[in-house]
Amino acid sequence: MAKILEDVRVLDLTHVYFGPYATMLLADMGAEVIKIEPPWGDETRYYPPLYGGMSAVYLFFNRNKKGMTLNLKHPKGKEIFFQLLRDSDVVVENFKPGTMERLGLGYEELKKVKSDIIYATLSGFGRTGPYSRRPSFAPIASAMSGWMVLNGRIVDPNGPPVRAAEWHGDLDPALFAVIAILAALRHRDRTGEGQMVDVAQYDCMISQTGVAITSYLMRTLAGEKEKPPTPPTALLRTFGMFKASDGYVYIAADPRMRERLLRGMGVEKLERTEELEEWVAQRTVKEVVDALVAADVPVAPVYDVSQTVEDPQTKARNMIVTLEHPTAGVVQVPNFPIKFEKTPGGVWTPAPTLGQHNEEILRNLLGYSKEEIEALRKEGVIT
Repeated sequence: MAKILEDVRVLDLTHVYFGPYATMLLADMGAEVIKIEPPWGDETRYYPPLYGGMSAVYLFFNRNKKGMTLNLKHPKGKEIFFQLLRDSDVVVENFKPGTMERLGLGYEELKKVKSDIIYATLSGFGRTGPYSRRPSFAPIASAMSGWMVLNGRIVDPNGPPVRAAEWHGDLDPALFAVIAILAALRHRDRTGEGQMVDVAQYDCMISQTGVAITSYLMRTLAGEKEKPPTPPTALLRTFGMFKASDGYVYIAADPRMRERLLRGMGVEKLERTEELEEWVAQRTVKEVVDALVAADVPVAPVYDVSQTVEDPQTKARNMIVTLEHPTAGVVQVPNFPIKFEKTPGGVWTPAPTLGQHNEEILRNLLGYSKEEIEALRKEGVIT
């Protein structure tokens, strides 16, 4: 079957989490993604633990990509990059703003060679504003957007900020980057125009904190200096995490579901949160889940990842795939999560070894001879 982005070629200059996750999703939808690394490789290749010389981080973020090494500081490295650019659709980079310009590879230079190129620049704070040149990682954006304080208030209204387990300041903005690139492709297909796409972690995390920010702004506009008093009905907490006899469950029963919750518990009334806590504590996770699912109450066991991968729903949705890697051996990674009826996404090839596709790309796409490729190796242009 056709892949929805099979006619799109992406030159991927990204590293670590933010950019590679975005380009991975494009590759999962069928784009030809050429991951261009310096001769020493993306730093996430070496994040421990290693399996056959490959890190789990790199194995996940770089599946479905072709791997090429290229020294972009070398004149011949830049020449090869421009040759690839002529037949590409998208360039994605997540260097600190100004880096690509110093290399002579900024958007203004690239569009002289490929006028309709889509150039996605991913960074901590974007290309404008007083913080645009600051270095950044995922937790910086999460900290400044209010995300960490909100996480902490879930645990304890008066407690310290809490960092989420995964790097949401990278992963969430990567989703916005994919949306932006797809929108820019749509615009190019209609008009023939390329454009720069500027995606900042900070901006995206502000958007992700949008409900809390909007609530604050509306209270401010209304002249409310204090938070509104807690309504008495909110004192009965039926939405949250509860401890069972052998683990934890998350119950998400909003006030509309009160009768369903009572039915699932087998009680006629519920006046105190402690009654729900006691009911859960006297039962296993499975007993609680089974009882509330039967009553159509949203409920879930709180899993660790080993339980997640073994859950029958995970397997039914084919959310874990197995690949064979040339050095790491058998590799298992989460599958592409969206189900297309006619143009399915998926995971077809494992992450490349360093420079694995150098010869294929140089010979098949650019017409280099075996001797010319060997000369590039000797000059340090490629590995």
